[in-house]
Amino acid sequence: MEPYLSRLAALRAQMATRGLDAALLAPTDHMRYLVGWAESGHERLLALVVTADAARIVAPALNAADASSNARSMSSVIPWTDADGWAAAMAQALGDGADGCVGIDDELHAGHLLRMQELFPQARFRSASGAMSALRTVKGADELDLLERSAEITDDVCDLALRSLREGMTELELQEVIAAAYRERSVSMTFCIVGFGPNSAMPHHATDQTRLRRGDVVIVDIGCGLQGYQSDITRTVAFGRPDPEAVEVYRIVRRAHEAVYGACRPGAAACDLDRAARRVIEEAGYGPRFFHRLGHGIGLSGHEHPYITEGNSEPLAAGNCFSNEPGVYLDGRFGVRIENCMVVTEQGGRSLNRNAPPALPIL
Repeated sequence: MEPYLSRLAALRAQMATRGLDAALLAPTDHMRYLVGWAESGHERLLALVVTADAARIVAPALNAADASSNARSMSSVIPWTDADGWAAAMAQALGDGADGCVGIDDELHAGHLLRMQELFPQARFRSASGAMSALRTVKGADELDLLERSAEITDDVCDLALRSLREGMTELELQEVIAAAYRERSVSMTFCIVGFGPNSAMPHHATDQTRLRRGDVVIVDIGCGLQGYQSDITRTVAFGRPDPEAVEVYRIVRRAHEAVYGACRPGAAACDLDRAARRVIEEAGYGPRFFHRLGHGIGLSGHEHPYITEGNSEPLAAGNCFSNEPGVYLDGRFGVRIENCMVVTEQGGRSLNRNAPPALPIL
């Protein structure tokens, strides 16, 4: 049953602090974190409702048995049918919270929230994001163990993928090598970005039929989920002799990546880490070509708080986990990105992944 009982207790403490009479979580990683289960209701409403004295799942009848069997630390499952709709079930779950302040999951369907506003006109609706982030950003020992194991698997798969490069193969063929390697390790590939040559200059390139040529810079950005806990790594290599500027840009990006570890410590502002990396790239003359945030939190979600960006002055805490991924992108030529995930410790920043090579690997 643990750690779910303690997580629900921690949420209730956050609710009391923030003046929330109820919290309504959609079938997202928030729900999975709290009760160990979440299943999409698709267009039907499925939600976890937490009040001071109960935690109930409002579920379509066709999901109710799964919820009863798999959700933990629950008071009850309240089913609803297509014939009757979910209004009465939600009123039962909210109880007195229907007349108070309700924290809403940011990922709840807008249509469901609009309908709730009609059904419960006395209620005040607020975001539950702050309360949930306060719980999820500091990882427990069991979570850190899963994140490290997930990172180790992705390190191994990435190394295998780069050893599989051959002239003329397509990005999609390399993607399939990566997917197969994850399947062999009994985990699911969460995402995969492969960019050959000029495509490496597009950070979110949609992997396609581009063929690998000698001299191409190659970016591989991949991750998996291990019992729900995510990994995320990016490596940049050259296939054959690259543009000499790519060698220099890699050196700069690697220095920026390393600067983040030096700036990372409990109490440091998230924006200070972004600035540490960005300063290195700006001083080398490539500032405008680093046009995304330094990183994002990682845990049950691939992207979660804390976000390591110029606009985030919140202090970091021991147990925060996030990506460190500076990059430089030269349109139509090549891009370089180096990404590890890391954890804040009392001694500073520690990588969950193996270190990237100090110089651009030429394969």
